[in-house]
Amino acid sequence: MKKKKIIISIVVVAFVFIGAFFVMRFGVIGRIYDAVNKQVMDNEDKEVTLLYLVPSEDPEELRYETEMDKDGNEYVVKYRKVKGLVDAEGNEVEMWEDAAEPIWIYDNNYLGRIEKIEGKKIYFIVDKGDSEDCEIIFDINTFDFQEAEQPHYWSDFLSFDHKHFYSVDGLEFLVGKYLRVQDAMREDYYTGHRYRGLIFYLK
Repeated sequence: MKKKKIIISIVVVAFVFIGAFFVMRFGVIGRIYDAVNKQVMDNEDKEVTLLYLVPSEDPEELRYETEMDKDGNEYVVKYRKVKGLVDAEGNEVEMWEDAAEPIWIYDNNYLGRIEKIEGKKIYFIVDKGDSEDCEIIFDINTFDFQEAEQPHYWSDFLSFDHKHFYSVDGLEFLVGKYLRVQDAMREDYYTGHRYRGLIFYLK
């Protein structure tokens, strides 16, 4: 009986390792999606409620489009078709995503509290744990909230609870709350345009 349990244990461990190998080698997790009740925009800028996303083993479908930067220079963008998007009525939704990832310039994260918001500046007290706390001032006057009309140009933004803000107005209710703040800047792969996000999360 004891020998039988040992054999069963060995078989189970073997299956776990084999499963882990397939997950890492073939990206199985990356092909399993759960998009229940997710709100997205289709190619005609209409809001669509996705019921689910069907995993697809089909080869990647790409297309290339020539676009212009703000100075009139041409650049080619590679788009990848998002396969298996299905709405609540069972209809396939056609959607394409940019195949290039933006470049991270910096990504700083802090824990602490907003002490005050004054003169378009956010005074944030960083909780440094065992050492003395310090203050960081986020000067919103340095943010550019003017969104360009050209593609691949994004405005700087403030964000809380998945909502974007384009001024400090409306964020006063966060003063005194314990938060995580992400101060990040990214650069568009094609145009080199840089944009900054200051994102607050309730800790």
